[in-house]
Amino acid sequence: MIARNEPETNVIFHQAALGDFALILPLLRAMRKPVVVVAPWSRAHLAADLFSHVQAMDIEMLEFTRLHAAGGPTHVSPMISDLFASARRIVSFVSTGDDDWARNVRRLVPHSQCCFVMPRPPDDWTGHVGAWHEKQLQLQDWALRGERGKSLAPRRGPVLIHPGSGSPRKNWPRRRYAELIKRLHDAGQAVRVVVGEVEAEQWTAGDLSRLGAERLRSLDELVAAMRQASCYVGNDSGPTHLAAQLGLPTLALFGPTSPEVWAPVGPAVTVLAPPATCDMTWLGVDAVFDAIPRP
Repeated sequence: MIARNEPETNVIFHQAALGDFALILPLLRAMRKPVVVVAPWSRAHLAADLFSHVQAMDIEMLEFTRLHAAGGPTHVSPMISDLFASARRIVSFVSTGDDDWARNVRRLVPHSQCCFVMPRPPDDWTGHVGAWHEKQLQLQDWALRGERGKSLAPRRGPVLIHPGSGSPRKNWPRRRYAELIKRLHDAGQAVRVVVGEVEAEQWTAGDLSRLGAERLRSLDELVAAMRQASCYVGNDSGPTHLAAQLGLPTLALFGPTSPEVWAPVGPAVTVLAPPATCDMTWLGVDAVFDAIPRP
């Protein structure tokens, strides 16, 4: 950790879902000074794995959860004290700036500039969510633009498919995924289908079997699968945003959500979306098959 008398660290607090977290990776990439990401451990660890200037801390630590309480902590451990002493800027995606969390942090870290970012834009926002984040930071005197990153070198691994999301209405029909998988197999293309906890709990064993899906039990397993793939296909979901940020050629399928706001950010992203938001049944198998990136 940086010495107490040299506040040079940016500290980022974030607790939203994987997709929202992936959307702040361009900001982390653009930061030049050391960054401590305080987030759920799997996501903080991911950021530290991706960027050499990032350290990880678990937001579920008691001292961090107590920041949300009225009056908050009066004393913190030496480790948290060192973190706060080194903080030149604290960027919070967990506070409005006018709540107990903000009051506690301003009291504990009076020397740090605090910036407060709402993770999701209002309903009338027409730009990308990344621009929403940038605008909020600019209004708080911090001009910082994210970067797209680098595409992974072409490889001849499998097409990686993640057919789920946190919202069933954003999912392309499973029977169409099954047809797409068959088409890819018939064309001699290796395919790997993965699901997470949400799909494993909500879908039947028959659904998973028909897709040949395997359950991944950690974010590390998902990242490893992406690093072995030639490309990725998925809905508007956290894994899709992560694949794009990792530089994996990514095909994102949209329907009821706007890609103008929520499109994945990355160096090799293709989006299939209707002229206006609608049900996912708008999209046919031929269109998806033809759009899959080829190594």
